[in-house]
Amino acid sequence: MKKLFTKKYELTASGGDNYEWKEAETSLLCIDKGWHLIKITASAKNAKQKNSIDDDDLRMVLNDYELGKHEVPQGEEHYNGFDNAASWNGATLKGNFKTIYLFFYAIQVADNKLQFYADGEPYLDSIEFYQLDTDEVFNLTDLNPNNVQEVDRSGIPWMSFLFIGPQPRIFDIEASAQSGKQKNSTDGDNLKILVNGKIIQNEKAPTSDKYKNFYFSGDQLQGNKKVLTLKGNDFISLENSIELWYDQNPIIHQLDIGFSEIYTNLSEISSGSLQKDMIYLTLQAFTNIVQVDRRKYTAEFMRNAISRNPKNLVFGNKTNFVKLIRKDPEYEKVISLVKSGINNDQLSGEIFTGSTAENTIIFNSHDLDSAIHGIKKITYSANKTDSSRYTVNINLYDIYDFDPSNIDYSIYPKEELVILADQGESLGVVKNFEILIKTHETI
Repeated sequence: MKKLFTKKYELTASGGDNYEWKEAETSLLCIDKGWHLIKITASAKNAKQKNSIDDDDLRMVLNDYELGKHEVPQGEEHYNGFDNAASWNGATLKGNFKTIYLFFYAIQVADNKLQFYADGEPYLDSIEFYQLDTDEVFNLTDLNPNNVQEVDRSGIPWMSFLFIGPQPRIFDIEASAQSGKQKNSTDGDNLKILVNGKIIQNEKAPTSDKYKNFYFSGDQLQGNKKVLTLKGNDFISLENSIELWYDQNPIIHQLDIGFSEIYTNLSEISSGSLQKDMIYLTLQAFTNIVQVDRRKYTAEFMRNAISRNPKNLVFGNKTNFVKLIRKDPEYEKVISLVKSGINNDQLSGEIFTGSTAENTIIFNSHDLDSAIHGIKKITYSANKTDSSRYTVNINLYDIYDFDPSNIDYSIYPKEELVILADQGESLGVVKNFEILIKTHETI
């Protein structure tokens, strides 16, 4: 495991209702493809601790991807995503620290944006970033909760392990817990395990026993060790979470995680929500790959299309993007169509393209071939400067969309990816937007 970044933030949010915490935003560079780990430690207080009517809450987003959407909500309140394994919920944390281990599979070298959204004044302690080898085993040993002053019979969140990409090959945890009698106390140690928001039941506990939700129960274990192994069918595709909640002072003696590079359950994805996330993650990875391939605008346009609120894009005559357009041989068709209009005494007009080979405009140079999907319309306005010259303002219009049956995109990107983007368009993952390209010519 190679450390790529570490920072001690010791930062308290400014306060407010469900706001983006800009000061905590962090960019993390993957230097190679494969598994990476982001470790985040933070805390949040409940309303009573603050002498307030509102708790502190914190959640995080990776590359605009909302984590934990498929989990069963946990805790005392369920508000805007502050109730899953990827969050810090003040009502359940009660001022304690929780560490989230976020493992994600990077397709290629790229920056990754980690954003935070806060409610109230949560506290961010630290962020660490690591690169892992696929065949290595991530290991933690000899762990105790750092604060057992504030306890809750339902448990307090302690650690979360999130996986974005292929499901973990194996997750092993060996823990022990003492009974209340062994501790000369009225309450024993307990450890609760949740997988994708669902509690793993203690099958040996009686139905009426409060410890049925604690897989590791001190009253049963009497200080002895017990092992839980998760693998295969215990997980789903694309996103998985394992969360540990403690009561009193259980001990984790050994925790091992093995990784894989193979997606095993993609064919089982049936719900529209999971389909959307699969497409989003694939297209997000695609933007990172093409960015490395120096396809700047292909990446930018796709990121815009899969963002929450895509913007219509306008490029002026002096921009680098328009310089690429003017260098492309296909731009000569634009000039020819405008000249034809002027020669017919039409000093301004609209030209709808795509009906014939002569008026179909598809740019083929590097980056443009996969960024611009085909000019839909040309407008122009010409002013005569002398007997044979005109200055002309030209507008080219494109709609960012995917239609494999209309245009052959198979040169780049691959046809399968275009079909996937087309499916994403029908599901609302990929949104359409307008592209306006402004040029100025003397003809």
